[in-house]
Amino acid sequence: MFPDWSQTVILLVEDDPETLDGYVEFLTSAGFVAVGRRSAAAALAFVEETTPDIVVTDIAMPGMNGFALATALHAGERTRAVPVIGMTGCWNAEMQSQAVSAGLSAMIAKPCVPSHLVAEIKRVVRRSRLMAAVLTAMDNDSLRTVAPLPSAGLRNAVLRRRSTS
Repeated sequence: MFPDWSQTVILLVEDDPETLDGYVEFLTSAGFVAVGRRSAAAALAFVEETTPDIVVTDIAMPGMNGFALATALHAGERTRAVPVIGMTGCWNAEMQSQAVSAGLSAMIAKPCVPSHLVAEIKRVVRRSRLMAAVLTAMDNDSLRTVAPLPSAGLRNAVLRRRSTS
């Protein structure tokens, strides 16, 4: 039941070469397949050939920023379900609304402790895989074999009964 993280492809997008190399090296040593790109344009070229399991992107990059990259990925047929984690050194309230609009799965403050990054990647990938499994099951009509949930009226009556006990 535990995922095999050695097959998880992480696309890291960071314009600072030293930071990018550090994250790629750490995530590779943690057992992932980590690929780095220094711009959103290079990342989009990469996803035309390979669909990553997750994208971790810097938000503040020259040219196309991380929010625009996430929006472009979610607009693509093959990459629309790929989760995206944003990383930034300057977080504010406006960025939170942009993160939601761009469909980011999470935001991480930089500099980030590498173990925190690994934990967040695993959490987001697990959630993404679970959602994919549920959607596949729904597409296959296999959920019809599950007993139907009680009606809202019955469920509310049970909850009222419990609260008065």
